[in-house]
Amino acid sequence: MRTFLLLSTATIGVLSVPAYGQDQSGVVASGDTGIRLQLSGQVNRGVLFTDDGEQTDTFFVDNDNSSTRLRFTGEGDLNDRTTVGVNIEVQIESNSTASVNQLDETSGGDSFTERKLEVYLDNQAWGRLTLGQGSTASDGTSEEDLSGTAVVGYSGVADLAGGILFRGTDGVLSDVNVGSVFANFDGLSRRDRIRYDTPGFAGFSLSASAASDDQYDVALRYANEFGGVAVASAIAFSSDDESNETTNGSLSLLHVNSGVSLTLAAAQTDLSDTTDTRDPTFGYVKLGYQTNGLTSLGKTAFAVDYSLNEDTGVLGDEATSYGLFAVQSIDRVGTDLYLGVRNYEYEQPGAEFEDISAVLTGARIKF
Repeated sequence: MRTFLLLSTATIGVLSVPAYGQDQSGVVASGDTGIRLQLSGQVNRGVLFTDDGEQTDTFFVDNDNSSTRLRFTGEGDLNDRTTVGVNIEVQIESNSTASVNQLDETSGGDSFTERKLEVYLDNQAWGRLTLGQGSTASDGTSEEDLSGTAVVGYSGVADLAGGILFRGTDGVLSDVNVGSVFANFDGLSRRDRIRYDTPGFAGFSLSASAASDDQYDVALRYANEFGGVAVASAIAFSSDDESNETTNGSLSLLHVNSGVSLTLAAAQTDLSDTTDTRDPTFGYVKLGYQTNGLTSLGKTAFAVDYSLNEDTGVLGDEATSYGLFAVQSIDRVGTDLYLGVRNYEYEQPGAEFEDISAVLTGARIKF
């Protein structure tokens, strides 16, 4: 809480600098340093309803699919082709959908954590070099999604109700929650690292990063549009601090005129522990439709998806999930209203569990 108060005080101070206040473009100056400072972020709050086969619960939550956060970015020009910049992004979650459960409706409490604390040097010809905490090269490579519904449902299917515990068919709550058996193995996520990104070439870009404990990854991304079809894709290889190696990727296609989209993702992890014979795998498919014709407020998007994890929790287990989603954008005020319905099924050798049903509805407002 003390950190949050200090950050809030600093924010007020920045926004009230008299000689360098907000200009007509919405950029806030940081003082006489040549750095253009911008403040942005979002608040994403919702209501989560769950049914574990015997008990129903209602939680007032922060949507971990796209959490509440605050962001400061600064950039200055060394010359007409080279810029230096900073990025500070913090997450502020109260009752995250990833942590609340049947035993504690306020599980996890209030969470104030850093997401990005980094500096970078960007040259149009040579690419970008970034140092500090932030996205590794492989971060997001399982999550390319053009459906317009990722705010409530994407390949990270556990985020909608990750803390909810499975109940055995005998009626007893287990210690297995949704988040422990569903994973999209999205590379190394965000870490303290050094990262290099090449300039874009014909829609392609290559990234590589390295972190402590011999962690490293490399990723190739491609984004373009052909014949009215938008393409977003990524593939990555990573090795974590335990030398587990993961290969993962995703592909999303959007037919711009019809609004129909198809999204695919997959991953496999090779565990370094030779005594653990698991071979965790993940697969995901989503079919979506979006249109601007239903209302003048903004785009309306619908989607259905299916996800499969095997050997993720224990050897021989299987976790499947399917969902239905709707998102209504209100462009004038940077708002997304959403509704998501998801079912989780889990099986493991020697144990049987009831399905979990979850409904999440809420709003994300960006500023």
